[in-house]
Amino acid sequence: MNKAPPPASNPQQDEEAAAARTRDLVNRAKGGDQEAFGELVQIYHQRVFSVAYRFVRNEDEANDMTQQAWIKAWKKLDGFKGQSEFFTWMYRVVSFVCLDHLRKKRRRGEMEYLDEVEAYEEPGTERAASTVSRPDHELERREIRERFEAVLNRISPEQRMALTLREVEGLSYEEIASAMNCRKGTVMSRIFYARKNLQQYMKDLQ
Repeated sequence: MNKAPPPASNPQQDEEAAAARTRDLVNRAKGGDQEAFGELVQIYHQRVFSVAYRFVRNEDEANDMTQQAWIKAWKKLDGFKGQSEFFTWMYRVVSFVCLDHLRKKRRRGEMEYLDEVEAYEEPGTERAASTVSRPDHELERREIRERFEAVLNRISPEQRMALTLREVEGLSYEEIASAMNCRKGTVMSRIFYARKNLQQYMKDLQ
């Protein structure tokens, strides 16, 4: 006797169920349920880490920033009013943690800059052999990279974050304004001047 196939999964229903589950966990965590908060950490940890890594570009530092973000989230959870998705709120939390970290590194003169030349690589990935450059190409790329590092030294952490959120994360101006707690016009200004500085300093290499 043939068995009836299992019912097909409904993506919309799955998404709604996941959202309801998150709301339940958040409400329980607000009441002091540490196990519920631990489940939220398990669900969103990798996504939060990926955001941190794109900002600091260092796996160890990204792990530190991620841990700090979760600690801050636990302390500030009452501030989440449910007017946006939980991850949107967490995105803002980890962004501010990273921004504060970058400001401190800038003051100490230890800023590690974004590599705007080479393609973005996730931790643990390896470049294919076909991407290995010849010595002359490598020298040219090194010069371009050094130019980028020099001009990024002139860009404020706020400009760097706005540019990263726009160019790497693909966020809208409104989303960036929400994440950085500023006006849309401020975001547009920061991105404009960041791009202008980069283009001006790199124009002789174009």
